[in-house]
Amino acid sequence: MPASATRSRRPQAARKGVYDRLREDILCCALQPGSRVHEQALAERFHVSKSPIREALLRLQEQRLVEVLPRKGYRVLPISVSDAAELYQMRLLFEPACVAGAIAGASDAQLAQLDMFRRVPARRSLPAWIAYNRGFHNAIARLCGNARLARAAIEVIEQFDRLTYVGLHEADSGGGLQDFVDEHGRIIDAMKRRDKRLAQALVRRHVESSRRRAHAAIASPVIVP
Repeated sequence: MPASATRSRRPQAARKGVYDRLREDILCCALQPGSRVHEQALAERFHVSKSPIREALLRLQEQRLVEVLPRKGYRVLPISVSDAAELYQMRLLFEPACVAGAIAGASDAQLAQLDMFRRVPARRSLPAWIAYNRGFHNAIARLCGNARLARAAIEVIEQFDRLTYVGLHEADSGGGLQDFVDEHGRIIDAMKRRDKRLAQALVRRHVESSRRRAHAAIASPVIVP
């Protein structure tokens, strides 16, 4: 590989590394909800220039994990009960509709691709679980046959990583998470049988279960300052 190509990839890797580490710090509340962060301090911490820090923070702002404070830096957005309730309400509208659309329009081969989500991630950690969980729900949304619905559903799902983390941070990263994988499996089974009523009921139950866990967790003053 030419040296110029190697050099061009290094800044990209550095930017992705900064973003991934900042995002994980926010998800696990190592960066406390409500706390302020500054580009210069983060640049010194990660031993990079301000440019990849700024790019990472802007991506996190798009995901509603941080907000810009003009001339004061950035703030990690708190997790509020009301915001979580609104997001879950949106999921309960979108996800059953996505399931119904996928059952009506996806091919058997496309539905069979969901089988990859029947297994607990190889890396038995909450960050790996969060990525796996997001992937499952996004995969169903992409099969719904309605591009606008899929985009809307995915936009909501992408905002759930921190809620998923705080709702499951005490779960056993091995056996405990298997229960949730089994729930995914039952949804997949119903979809492959084209049983719309059962699949929608299962996905509603799945979302409601998540909502109860997240509500209990974010009521803690440790999570919501």
